[in-house]
Amino acid sequence: MENSKLNDNLFKFVKVKPKPSSLTNETTEKKLFWKRFFEKKSNIFSLVFFLIIAFGIIFALFFIKYSPTKPISNFSYTNNLPSQYSQIVKRTFEKGAELDFIREIARLEKIRANYLGQAPIFEILYDSAFDSGGELTTTTDIVILYYNPYDLIKAININNNLNITTSKFILGTNNFGVDIYSRIFSSIIFTILIIFAALVINIFVGFSLAALTTLNENKWYAKIIDSISSIIHSLPEIIWIFLLCIFMGTNWWALLLSFVLISWTSFYEVSKNEIKELSNSEFIIALNSIGLSKIQITYKHLFNLILPSHLVLLSDRFSINMLIVSSLVFLELIVSSSNLNIGTILKEAISMTKTNVSYIVIFASIVILFTLSLKLFSVSLSITYNPQIK
Repeated sequence: MENSKLNDNLFKFVKVKPKPSSLTNETTEKKLFWKRFFEKKSNIFSLVFFLIIAFGIIFALFFIKYSPTKPISNFSYTNNLPSQYSQIVKRTFEKGAELDFIREIARLEKIRANYLGQAPIFEILYDSAFDSGGELTTTTDIVILYYNPYDLIKAININNNLNITTSKFILGTNNFGVDIYSRIFSSIIFTILIIFAALVINIFVGFSLAALTTLNENKWYAKIIDSISSIIHSLPEIIWIFLLCIFMGTNWWALLLSFVLISWTSFYEVSKNEIKELSNSEFIIALNSIGLSKIQITYKHLFNLILPSHLVLLSDRFSINMLIVSSLVFLELIVSSSNLNIGTILKEAISMTKTNVSYIVIFASIVILFTLSLKLFSVSLSITYNPQIK
């Protein structure tokens, strides 16, 4: 009788819920994607090149000392300062108070230096009114001077008992006395953040609307969403952005809102096509059979499977959106220099080509290198995702 007793240990409740086996191989697909990516040296080069440029821009931010929108001083002689690596400038003046003031500072500094027995801090290196043709040119209305603006400020401080900043600037200052270095890197990183934020929202909105219309294609709202997407696609995206900027302006929130309202359609079309292909696959049928809701299937499984194509499109759209922001300058849509974006800086740099050519050279080089590195990275992702592309 005792042998017939059942072992109590065989009838204990499970304390830990066993983990269900995965019905999909999403993790494996991701690993295979990145494994294929790193198998090619060209892909590794594109990634390293992009990271060097991106981290270089971030590293440059640590050297910003001045506001990218406020002048370093209210004194007019801090405007249009040259790069600290090329301090001698050629400036054209009409005869008047400004020209007379610079000449007077040079005269006072010469007297002070002679009295102390030292070299003058500031001197006019060339004065076309006196050095070109002597007394014959003193009556001309236009005078050309060669001098060092940084030394001029030092001499003004000494001879007029002022306290104007005598700092030297890596790339100089603009027409309003704002540090160019600060403006370049602040505008680039600010534009990158705006575009990145817009693209993240675009991915979520585009995917969500695509899932809504594909999984409920017979509903009335699905047709409305499709119609809106078709209307937006009927015109080039850049035209829509231009139209919205005309009404809303070009400050940061206007640019962000413009891209959010328009650029989601690209992610919508890609997501819709892929969801249609995946909706009849075996794993979706299996997920439905175990009772998962549409929301769980959509955001936990479908989104992960479509994410690689979103990353490819995101990197491609990033460079396109940067070009769109830059092109705003050519339609005169950017009117305020306080709006920090690459379009504002491009317009300003072009206007200062004659006085500070390094402005446009440095700015254009950084934007081109960043866009090029991003495009190469995008191509590498595309080839990895779809090996048939060559």
